[in-house]
Parts: sequence; structure tokens; C-alpha cells
Amino acid sequence: MKSIKFTALIMVFFSSIGYSQDNFTVTIERQFSSNNCTMGYLITNNDVLCYTLELPWADNSNNISCIPNGSYNGILRYDKKDGWRIQLDNVPNRTGVQIHMGNYTSEIQGCILVGTNANIDNCNVQNSATAYLKLKKAFYGTETPNSTPNKKIVVTFK
Repeated sequence: MKSIKFTALIMVFFSSIGYSQDNFTVTIERQFSSNNCTMGYLITNNDVLCYTLELPWADNSNNISCIPNGSYNGILRYDKKDGWRIQLDNVPNRTGVQIHMGNYTSEIQGCILVGTNANIDNCNVQNSATAYLKLKKAFYGTETPNSTPNKKIVVTFK
């Protein structure tokens, strides 16, 4: 009985200091679209975190189009070279759509790149690794996490 009370006390303590099952919401505000790319801002916790770069809209065609506007659940992937990614679930007619590092549309097949700077004229983002680290820190609360918080990830495209 003491063990159950102690466990309940620990759960209340951790939930009161921020270790809860909160949602991690990401909003991609698309601001510019051309025949070459789609660019915008990535927002977490009501703060603009970085710029985004996607392929142009091509009727949601696999590997050559950005994805449709809407909200998608995300999952974490740890199996790529960069060690951490958010992958979107249930994108209509698409699989493997991820937010990851990169600078040019030639580096993506329907995914979303992030950068701290953007060049609309050349359709690219710069300092992608820095922006990616900011996104990781926003999710984990630290740049060097040692565990994964139990958060539901929701990514909305507008």
C-alpha cells in the first residue's frame, strides 16, 4: 500500500514540474509558393523557431509535391544518420514524410527542411543543422536528451 501511495505522489510531483504527457504542436505557416518551392515558418510553443523549405504544390504527387494542408500526427524516428526525426503519419497517399536537415529542394522527396535563414530567390534555407537542433531542444527541453518524453506530436500545415 505504501508503494502505491509513493508512486502516486511521484506522478503528481513530476506532472506539476512539467513532466506530463503534453502535446508537442508544430505549425508550418506557408508564406511563399512558386513553381520551384514552398517556404514558410515553423512554429512551436507559439514561437517562430525557423524557416521551412518544401517542394512546390503538385497535386500531392508522391516525391514531387509538398503535402496537403491539414494536421498530422507525428512519430519519432531514431534510425537515420542524424539520429532524430519527426515523421508524419497518415498523410494521404504518402509515406515517409519527415522534418529533417537540408538546404535545397533537390535534397527532399516531399519532406520538410528547416533553416535559420532563407533565400526565396534561390529556394533554399541555410544553417539547417542549427535550426534542427532548435527543434530538437523545443521537443526535449534540452540539446542533449537522455530519454524521450511521452508527448503526442501534432504537425499542422497552413
